[in-house]
Amino acid sequence: MGTFYQLKVINVKTETQDSVVISFDIPNHLYDTFNYKSGQYLTLKFDLEGKEVIRSYSLCSSPVPQKPLCIGVKRVEEGLVSNHINDTIKVGSVVEVKPPEGHFYADVRRGNYKTYYLFTAGSGITPILSILRSVLLEEEKSYVYMIYGNRNHDSIMFKTELSQLQEQFGNRLVIKHCLSKPKSSFWSNKQQTPYIKGRIDKKIVKWFLDEYPSYAQNTEYYICGPESMINDTELALLSFDVPEGRIFKESFGSINTGSISVETVANAKLTATLHNENVEISIEEGKTVLRALIDNNYNPPYSCEGGICASCICKLKKGKVHMVNTISLTDEQIEQNYILSCQSIPLTDEIVVEYN
Repeated sequence: MGTFYQLKVINVKTETQDSVVISFDIPNHLYDTFNYKSGQYLTLKFDLEGKEVIRSYSLCSSPVPQKPLCIGVKRVEEGLVSNHINDTIKVGSVVEVKPPEGHFYADVRRGNYKTYYLFTAGSGITPILSILRSVLLEEEKSYVYMIYGNRNHDSIMFKTELSQLQEQFGNRLVIKHCLSKPKSSFWSNKQQTPYIKGRIDKKIVKWFLDEYPSYAQNTEYYICGPESMINDTELALLSFDVPEGRIFKESFGSINTGSISVETVANAKLTATLHNENVEISIEEGKTVLRALIDNNYNPPYSCEGGICASCICKLKKGKVHMVNTISLTDEQIEQNYILSCQSIPLTDEIVVEYN
């Protein structure tokens, strides 16, 4: 699953009441190893409550120019790692970190003339902010239009920096906040209401595209946030004849097997071709294929264990599974019976998978 390196925390900033930004120092000899593209993520490893836990967090820093690597971590209710990071990590802490990876990124190049539409909600802002920063700094002819969904003003991550960026880049950057439950008292002294009330949906997407038409023929659309928001936004864009190949997306959210409504099976038999060997184990009810292999001391490929990176992809040769999250698979891969083993829970008594 790749090499982890020990990195020292050099700054911890409280971003909102329930989120922090963590900055890591990168030693000179690891600069090339930790080089990254805007939109990629880091994978962190901790030993908590007597077990190894791994989580992935998107970089909110920009490689243009190179600065300390920063991740934004929003507290998740009953989230083991997010609560540990928010409550425990401090300057001087040492964390095991795997180099950046991920397929959700912008190909930022000096000389590009593009329009970027960015749709995000909650902590999905982290990779979007990295893309936004890099485009504005590197592509002097490009424009960025972003709509950012949150519950209210207090839950907006990076609101001060976003305001500063708007002032710095003028009409090259438009940011609209979409608040589901705004606090009217915060805006009472404002001359106008600088937000849209509601959640990002087809109506709001249409208004946004009409209000801020693309300056460039080369236009790209990036979506990051909860899966429901991504699905609604993508369907809206497709209904407005946006080419599917111009839409890039990444889901933020963790697997919750307790909320699965389908009927799973107890003690399914798993046969897996792994590292050119066949292994057979039993999968406890509710466990994913990946977690069962790890708990039985096997070493399948994986990284985020959240359905984002697709490192754990394998081919389902026999049986049926329920995938909690499929967002990092293409329709073609799904048709060809590829599955994300970190998101796949058996629905039949026997499962056969093959890792390439």
